[in-house]
Amino acid sequence: MKRLLMALVVVLAYLGVTIPARGEGFDWQTASPESQGFSKEKLDALVKVVVAKKSRAFLVVRNDRVVSEWYADGNGPTKAQGTASLAKAIVGGLPLAVALTDGRLTLDDPAAKYVRAWKDDARKSKITLRHLGSHTSGLEDAEADDLPHDKLTGWKGDFWKSREPPDDPFTLARDKAAAVTVPGEQLRYSNPGIGILTYCVTASIQGTQHTDARTLLRERVLKPIGVGDKEWSAGYGKAVSVDGLSLVPAWGGGAFTPRAMARIGRLVVRAGDWDGKRILSKEAVAAVTGDAGLPGHCGMGWWTNAGGRYAGLPKDAVWGAGAGDQLLLVVPSLNLVMVRNGQAMEPGPGEPPVRKDDVFTRYHDYRARTLFEPLVAAIATGKPDGPAAVEPPPPAR
Repeated sequence: MKRLLMALVVVLAYLGVTIPARGEGFDWQTASPESQGFSKEKLDALVKVVVAKKSRAFLVVRNDRVVSEWYADGNGPTKAQGTASLAKAIVGGLPLAVALTDGRLTLDDPAAKYVRAWKDDARKSKITLRHLGSHTSGLEDAEADDLPHDKLTGWKGDFWKSREPPDDPFTLARDKAAAVTVPGEQLRYSNPGIGILTYCVTASIQGTQHTDARTLLRERVLKPIGVGDKEWSAGYGKAVSVDGLSLVPAWGGGAFTPRAMARIGRLVVRAGDWDGKRILSKEAVAAVTGDAGLPGHCGMGWWTNAGGRYAGLPKDAVWGAGAGDQLLLVVPSLNLVMVRNGQAMEPGPGEPPVRKDDVFTRYHDYRARTLFEPLVAAIATGKPDGPAAVEPPPPAR
């Protein structure tokens, strides 16, 4: 059999037919929900909820099989969807994972190692990359009084206007955003914090082949996993030159097709492996997507259930999230990926109102109650039982 296969490869090569390298030829296949362990009735019921909640796209993948895929009119698998702060997980987190894989930095590096302006600041000099990525740096956010961005004044208003230096968002994050709490003491959501994280990652890769976060993301992650250039954009389509660095916004301004996001989810499920090709180290994926060990149990631009806040969700569940409930949920223990795009989901008649005590009650609790936990509950059996079942990912190397 092996000789026949080798002969076939030789014949195809002679005819000019190339066979993609392992991993490069991956594409999604569909399967029935039942074959992948789902209750079809429960999954169908969830889709009805998703449709009613102002969604544009909904995609569920288990064991590399698409078991549910729905798009509103005018949308589809090839249409990129704005991701808002979900960019923090992808455009912020994945270049950081590459830098970690390459040994260019560590999460416990002080940000002042890269942001020299912070070296002599009593509080900012104590901020680490771990603090920045997990929203525990203490840096204030570029938000105030629930005002829309175009109504904000001062440096917070300027942060969202994409102006040139020194009024650009990176310089403002470096010089104007105050460290209002001690680093590591409390969860305090911060868009400027993610901006400074990207500054640090960009500084760490100077002298390498790819010296900005967008190129690093494209060449080291997205292209190798089969995401084409037409399937995504990042950083509001621009970069800012500050301190000799080409800085790409990572707190928002991205767009990805649902299937592109699902590929990213697959990479996380497989701990950085892509069909035998090591894209990111297992340790880097864990460091970026997993619990940073700080208040909130956040990853680096990712959110986690490591603290067990959501009883109906496995503790290894991680997700990226953006305004309007742009969501990428990954549950490695279930080999499960979910993508949702649309407008903000809101409670309907009979549902309790959304509280606004903190970032979890304001955003994540409703997402978990409406989508995450019902999706997991729709899994009727732990193991797929049909012919579409696939082998688990190979052990990380």
